[in-house]
Amino acid sequence: MAATAFTRSRSAWSRLLSLRSLPLLSPHSHLFPSHLNQPSSLPRLHNHRHFSARGDPDDKLFADGVVQGLLAELEREKRREKEEKGRAGATTEEEGEGDEEEDYMGVGPLIEKLERQSAWETDSMEEWEPTDSDSDEDDEGYSAEEIERQVDEFERKSNHHGELLRSFAEAETLDEAHNLMMKIEKFEEKHLKLPLEYRVIGDLMNRLEESTGKERFVLLQKLNRASRMMEIKEAYDPNNPANFGSIQHQQVDVPEEIIENAGFQQQKQIIQGEQEEDDDEFDKEKDEELMKKINAIEKKIEEKLTLLDHTFGKKGRVLEEEIKELVEERNLLTERKRRPLYRKGFDVKVIDVNRTCKVTKGGQLAKFSALLATGNYNGVVGFARAKGPTAKIAIQRAYEKCFQNLHYMERYEEHTIAHAIQAQYEKTKIYLWPGPLRSGMSAGRTVETVLYLAGFSNVKSKIIGSRNPLNVIKALFKALNAIETPKDVQEKFGRTVLESYLMH
Repeated sequence: MAATAFTRSRSAWSRLLSLRSLPLLSPHSHLFPSHLNQPSSLPRLHNHRHFSARGDPDDKLFADGVVQGLLAELEREKRREKEEKGRAGATTEEEGEGDEEEDYMGVGPLIEKLERQSAWETDSMEEWEPTDSDSDEDDEGYSAEEIERQVDEFERKSNHHGELLRSFAEAETLDEAHNLMMKIEKFEEKHLKLPLEYRVIGDLMNRLEESTGKERFVLLQKLNRASRMMEIKEAYDPNNPANFGSIQHQQVDVPEEIIENAGFQQQKQIIQGEQEEDDDEFDKEKDEELMKKINAIEKKIEEKLTLLDHTFGKKGRVLEEEIKELVEERNLLTERKRRPLYRKGFDVKVIDVNRTCKVTKGGQLAKFSALLATGNYNGVVGFARAKGPTAKIAIQRAYEKCFQNLHYMERYEEHTIAHAIQAQYEKTKIYLWPGPLRSGMSAGRTVETVLYLAGFSNVKSKIIGSRNPLNVIKALFKALNAIETPKDVQEKFGRTVLESYLMH
């Protein structure tokens, strides 16, 4: 049995050596585990000889000879195993199968791992690698021949357009000039269609060639501003197909974990939505119970108030204390019943908190009023004013009300107003002027807070008259709602609206 086990182990090691590659014969790698003795049948390797891919030619020749000797020895072992199997009988074959099942040397898992690795490498070499483009048509569109063809076609169209303009300039009669002008318009609409802003920029460039001095400086400023505005407009235009590539590029950078968990997140949202519906039903039941309790308490208060009219002395004082306790309990239940409305993405700022005091025989009764403004910094803004016995309650009530009074303010170029405007509310008069880019806000604290919440960043203002915060905010909202945007003017008069600096 020991002899057969030893031969099986040697056959296993022969398979391992056949799967291993040449880098195993290096000074830092060993053919056998540290806990096993080296078989006597294999030639001994001397420690003072180093076999590596970067050694001398003599070392390489010696390493090749050793490898050939090892392979020859392995072939001899395989032949001996075949001869032993042929001589052995049926009983020995069964015992041999049992011995093969037992791995005395612990090399079986390593051999299986190497076999799987070699099979995977061969499969991966035969795999098809996709190209960067999805189809050959996209590659043909960006080929050198296609680009040359497009350039030639554009030159041909521009030459034809120049000939039409030249013939229009040299026309002798009005009818001929009119016909040529109609041809030029049709040709430009079909082949050389440009936005109106680009045509104005072209006219400015033509005027710039002939201008000098101050006129040239003014034209340069106009050209700079017009080109910058067109760049911004094209860069953020959602209808421009040239911007689709940047959006796809941003979507590629999404982490793999989010993509893998997309299904789980959708299921989670569905589950959460069902839970919210259940919570709403549960809240309705709670509201009904609270309303029943509040109605019962109010009935008790009414009964005790009727009794209080006919009772005096100690019994009357006891009834007054009971009524106070019932009123406090009713107020607590009404506070629990009220559910405030909050919105995500909105920021709330306290504009003003005012305290009023009423002097009575029993002492001073203080009341508070709070004025709050809210906005999402993207055109939506609102305000609210509420009163309460304490400042905290007044602010909470105003916080709940300000989300019910929201207005949308149109912003010009996403940073200012379209034109100067003035408005008046009671004794407060407010003036607003648009400001250029990076000029900042020039306004009072109340106006500046509301404009920042609405998303404006370059506006100048002036207040004349009363500076009451509530009147100032109402006058400001009146002015912002009265602003006419270029789109409103275009719909009102049915004409195309252009910037005034582009026409002069």
